[in-house]
Amino acid sequence: MKELGKFRKTAAVATILATAVALASGCNGVRRRLTVTSEPSGAVVYLNNKEIGKTPISTNFLYSGTYNIRCYKEGYETTETTHTTGTPWYLWPGFDFFSENFVPGEIRDEQRCHVELPLKREIPENELLEAATRLREEAHNNSSLKYYVGATDYVDSNGGTEAVDAPTF
Repeated sequence: MKELGKFRKTAAVATILATAVALASGCNGVRRRLTVTSEPSGAVVYLNNKEIGKTPISTNFLYSGTYNIRCYKEGYETTETTHTTGTPWYLWPGFDFFSENFVPGEIRDEQRCHVELPLKREIPENELLEAATRLREEAHNNSSLKYYVGATDYVDSNGGTEAVDAPTF
């Protein structure tokens, strides 16, 4: 009789272990993917300052959160944006253990981000020179500026010019 009880315990433990192994082997957990598209397509994508490829591009991510996305393409303005991946209920603390380890099959968390790249505006040379001259004059005439790069004098409070050495940095 004792041998039958021992056999039942061993059989129960073996059944539990076999069930756990069977459940775990069929579980692929949660697959998280972020797909970045752009208009126009073919833009180089940087995800958190790491180049991942050209649009359209999909990449895996591990954690929900905010990701910095920068897209660059010749002839277009470089565009930066952020994309926040939400946390689905099955990844909340407590639920995540079961969704990652015991749900048969695969759960997909697909995120999408679309970026519009505007055409780069070419500034005519004369317009650029006029803007530079205007800024230089504003900086030179601004009495609140005490120093600027390469300065050897500044306007004192009495309106006169006092010679000083350029600041050292």
